[in-house]
Amino acid sequence: MWHSVWNDAGMLDRVSALLAVFAFGVFGAIAIKWAAAHPAFAIERVVVTGAMTNADPAHVAAVVQQGLRGTFFTMDLAAARDALHKVPWVRTAAVRRQWPNALEIAIEEHHPLARWNDTALVNVQGEVFDAEYGDELPDFYGPEGAAGEITARYREFSAPLRTLQLAIGSLSRSARGAWDVKLDDGMTIALGREHVGERWARWMQVSERYRDRIAQGGELATVDMRYANGFAARIVGGGKEPAARAKTAPAKRG
Repeated sequence: MWHSVWNDAGMLDRVSALLAVFAFGVFGAIAIKWAAAHPAFAIERVVVTGAMTNADPAHVAAVVQQGLRGTFFTMDLAAARDALHKVPWVRTAAVRRQWPNALEIAIEEHHPLARWNDTALVNVQGEVFDAEYGDELPDFYGPEGAAGEITARYREFSAPLRTLQLAIGSLSRSARGAWDVKLDDGMTIALGREHVGERWARWMQVSERYRDRIAQGGELATVDMRYANGFAARIVGGGKEPAARAKTAPAKRG
């Protein structure tokens, strides 16, 4: 067999061609790898884009530059993204190469909506994140994983308050699902676990029409809406009884 191959000129030509292609591929791969790692393709610029109010663009660029490994062709973009996601205020980061020697980083920043359990912040998407923030924000309190639900309720409850020139100071959801709203004027509304949206809407209707009358010259401290057709209220000041209860209030519910 080998004798016939060595004497077959056509077969030898095909084998030689295959060996040449293989050798060319090997040397080509080595050449490409060498060129990709050549200092001429080192990253020299980091361009940061995106509207940033709280994140520091210089800090963002420094984080990437400190973690730069490789050249324009060999740098691990996924590792760069992971490093950026650890930077305070950075919600998302897209990293791409910009020929011939730059990286472009598009940053989306967290926009704070509230404080979370006195330890973190909640953004407008209802996501919890860690960062320092000095301005006033409402407080959200709830179990782990409830920030998105509380954010949705916050928007629902806040909308009708604007006509009264009031705002939510804190919003709480207990582990059992009971809701409490504290307004920025100090009044607290207990909504319980059931029919929360309906109870809030009912209180808003009553408050718009009769709040001053219910207060009897004092100030409403707390309102308990956990009744089927009424509510209970605690009043402070004004020289009146410390508590008032709607005539239509039957037994309290959850």
